[in-house]
Amino acid sequence: MKKIIAIFLSLTFLSIQAVKAEGFGMGISGAVHMFDVSGTETTRQSSEKNSGSHDDQAIVPEIFVETFMDGGLTLGLAYIPTREMGSKSRTDSNSAGDSGTYKAEAELDNVIQIYADIPVGSFGGRDVYGKVGIQHATISTLESLNSGSTYPDEDVLGLTLGLGTKGDLPAANAYYKAELTYTNFEDYEAESSSTLPNKVEAELEDIAARFSIGYKF
Repeated sequence: MKKIIAIFLSLTFLSIQAVKAEGFGMGISGAVHMFDVSGTETTRQSSEKNSGSHDDQAIVPEIFVETFMDGGLTLGLAYIPTREMGSKSRTDSNSAGDSGTYKAEAELDNVIQIYADIPVGSFGGRDVYGKVGIQHATISTLESLNSGSTYPDEDVLGLTLGLGTKGDLPAANAYYKAELTYTNFEDYEAESSSTLPNKVEAELEDIAARFSIGYKF
């Protein structure tokens, strides 16, 4: 993942050096995110492994700024304040000291994405582009565990790929973008704060349908 990110940033830098900016844009987006979280928790003392998965949806606002380059290439920066990933709970009953209700809850905070919209052609008179981006996010854990222990927050990176279309709106200098993206984040791995810590490993994927309205300068 980190090698891919390094390559993407290098190509982005070279693109900026190789082409000339033609203008700037900024705007807002509304996105429907469909999360798929799967993971395994290894409990203290008993060493029992509890695996599970959880799907959830959330509508999230975003803001973005971008630069239009020669040849139709667009380089941008997007900011998403918070993405809630939902919650899931279970109740355990055993003799190993792990009995009780466990609620797992988390959200992605301060998500920042660097992206490139690469023109690939047109369809029905509309420009079509491929999207490649890198996201940085903080996984904030909001769990409620029977043991009283907690899991730490952790920064993760994600690789985004997508396909979209864009065009001008009737209002002067206004434009729209509509896209579908897939993001695969780094795995979350952490131990709880208890004396005999639990260990959790989780994988996070995100599919998003996004519609944006921007203004060109």
